[in-house]
Amino acid sequence: MPALQSLLLLGLPMVIAASPALMQRAPTSPFALYAYGDGIGGAPLFTTGDGAFIGTTTQVNSTQAAPVVFEVGTDNALLGNPNTTASDTTPTWSNLTFNVPDTTTAGHQVAFSNSSNSTTGRSGSGFVFYGSFLFHKNTEGGLKSMWYALPSDTDGVWSLNWNSTGDDTTGQVLITLKTTAPSTPDTDTDTDTDE
Repeated sequence: MPALQSLLLLGLPMVIAASPALMQRAPTSPFALYAYGDGIGGAPLFTTGDGAFIGTTTQVNSTQAAPVVFEVGTDNALLGNPNTTASDTTPTWSNLTFNVPDTTTAGHQVAFSNSSNSTTGRSGSGFVFYGSFLFHKNTEGGLKSMWYALPSDTDGVWSLNWNSTGDDTTGQVLITLKTTAPSTPDTDTDTDTDE
């Protein structure tokens, strides 16, 4: 009998983990995304209205730069609006769809688009959460986390990328995207990737 109980206890977590209801539980209110990786301790995701970046908007010389507040839309799309309470500017962009490049696209930067932008070669739906971690569900149904950051020319700012085609660009920092803010804001993030 103890062997049967052990088998049941071992199998129960797998059944729970495989449950689509648990895997697709999205945040219930507007939320932000934060990047965590080597030397990146919870930097917020932001945009200038097209490309996706992580870091502090104050480092970028653009009135369009603002942290993004997301809501989950149809087909698990992520719709982004500027968080004007966390920014000194009032951008003109709003209601943008977060998207990742697919395997047919040569570029790797994650982007935002509106209804008038072409999204050929990009996926703007299928984003799911496992706890606070963001994944993308591919057409075969598998969950992928192919996020990485590349340092930009601006200290404390990285471009957010998706590695769907085996990109091996020097300086990549593998990251996870989470809805969990850092316990202490990451205002002095180390950008040196040669450590």
